[in-house]
Amino acid sequence: MRSRLAAGAAFGVLAVCVFAAAHPALAQSVQSAATQLATSATAAGASDASLPIIIARVIRVFLGTLGIIFTIVVLYAGWIYMTAQGDDTKLKKAKDMIKNGVIGMILCIFSFTIASYILNSLLDNWGGATGSASVADRYSEPLSGSLGAGIIESHYPERNAIGIPRNTRIMVTFKEPIDPASIISGYDLSPTSTDLNSANVLIYKTADEASVDTLKLGASAVSVTMNADHTIFVFDPVDLLGSSTDDTNYTVKLTNSIKKADKTAAFTASNQDGYEWTFEVSTEVDLTPPKVVSVIPRASATDARNITVSITFDEAMDPVAGTGTYVAPTESNPNPTQTFSNITVGSSTAASGYVDGTFSISNAYKTIEFTPTEACGVDPCGDTIYCLPAPAGSASTNAIEVTAKAASVGDEPPQADPIFVPANGLEDASANSLDGNGDDEGTGPDDDNYVWGFQTNDEINDTVPTITEMHPGILEGLSSPSANVTATFSVPMKSSTLNTTNVSLWADPWYEFWFTTSKTDLVVDDETINTTVEIAHPGLVSNEDNGWDYDPVITRDVKSAYQICAYPVDGPNEAGTGMCGTNTTTARYCCNGSPSESACRTTNLDATLTTPATVELPDSNPESSN
Repeated sequence: MRSRLAAGAAFGVLAVCVFAAAHPALAQSVQSAATQLATSATAAGASDASLPIIIARVIRVFLGTLGIIFTIVVLYAGWIYMTAQGDDTKLKKAKDMIKNGVIGMILCIFSFTIASYILNSLLDNWGGATGSASVADRYSEPLSGSLGAGIIESHYPERNAIGIPRNTRIMVTFKEPIDPASIISGYDLSPTSTDLNSANVLIYKTADEASVDTLKLGASAVSVTMNADHTIFVFDPVDLLGSSTDDTNYTVKLTNSIKKADKTAAFTASNQDGYEWTFEVSTEVDLTPPKVVSVIPRASATDARNITVSITFDEAMDPVAGTGTYVAPTESNPNPTQTFSNITVGSSTAASGYVDGTFSISNAYKTIEFTPTEACGVDPCGDTIYCLPAPAGSASTNAIEVTAKAASVGDEPPQADPIFVPANGLEDASANSLDGNGDDEGTGPDDDNYVWGFQTNDEINDTVPTITEMHPGILEGLSSPSANVTATFSVPMKSSTLNTTNVSLWADPWYEFWFTTSKTDLVVDDETINTTVEIAHPGLVSNEDNGWDYDPVITRDVKSAYQICAYPVDGPNEAGTGMCGTNTTTARYCCNGSPSESACRTTNLDATLTTPATVELPDSNPESSN
């Protein structure tokens, strides 16, 4: 009798132990899986009642119920065994129940194993599994890494933009010259061709993705223009995009068949499959002309010769109409091919009356800058500084006049006259001519030309720009995962140097991650006081969500509006109580708030997620000049 009681007690203890040890772990694991699914669903915009969540809940309830049932069976069988009092029928019944209960418990454990595998598969596909790779899958945007970190500097419309007018143009800026034949159909046979290479550049309604080959915009449905350097391409749909009744989502895909000017692949390594983005077109047509919001130098100012002439507009401008190079005719070159004249910089001391130089566009296509060709010195990095003409003779200043020309308008002002390709003046991304006089009407030249003048003296401003404020701070969290990373400089900055080569953002460890840059100037009484650069990015992943650290990187190659590089590099220190102090030490760099004698670097901790294992910050300029 004692042996039976002992055996029954052992079975009971065993059942309780199995129940206590196995069942909670089983329930907690399934609960954890369900929680991950719910988190993933929330991140993806799905409701808690979506199919994967329902499956997880059903499996959780089912396995939990089975565990309870088989535990009760084993406990009940143990009770019958202890109280059988020699009754062979009860003993046999108890043994059979114990055997069946143990078998059921084993089956329950096997079921849990199979269910875990299924749930993990669901989580991997849904994006909710744990670990660096699976979290990267969850947050990474496929075919996005070429923007910023790769060959693409910027594009318009921006990623996931909404409210884009139906008459918009699509614009892409590459960091290296591109083979026009891989963008423009028939370019090899006829360089005047403007048809889209629709095999390499796909533009289509996102809803038509299953039939993209037949429903994408064809070669003759899009007119393509480009700048002289073959780095900027503008795609102008012949017909309006979308509809007048419903917002329409569009996808643009740049395939891996696009080549650089040297015929090598434009998209390589981890970005070898190309680049893709979407935006939403509204039901409206944009007929609002663009305006000038600020200029450098301000009107009537007197400034140093090495100032960069800059115009910032209130919206994205057509980059082909706003960029180019002006070279004045000379005796040795009476008919120069570079005769861009949509913007002119006039000076009575220039032989032709106009200053030779190049106009570039940046700041999400909102800022156009002029860099003259006359060299007048070097900056602390050893780079050449270019200057506007010096005062003539005994004069202390030189008068400069800048004219930004409005494009000629057609039959429907402010729409630019389509006969001019590219436009013979400035126009926005929807082909509206510049409203230079600010009367909300775009009537073309000369009434809507924007003209201002200033004086230059014979001085060179060599102030080195420093970073005075950053958000977030060093080792500090963002208030919002989608908030832009910002850095404010002590002086106005040259917009074209605040590009994604000089200002970047890296996930550590790396995963497919895009970023873009733009800038905001602080303007007081028409004078630009300083510049803040902003880095836009996808939603960041917090450490609490198995996420990463992120490294914003600003190299010394960013330059002030006076073309002076940020070297020595100086910015806030880690404590947030002062500056890094590189100006007063032998260190020439500032890394995470601490002075450093060598250039900073940011390291990938997970080499399995592709792209460069180490990002070495540029140190291309000679040290000998410092």
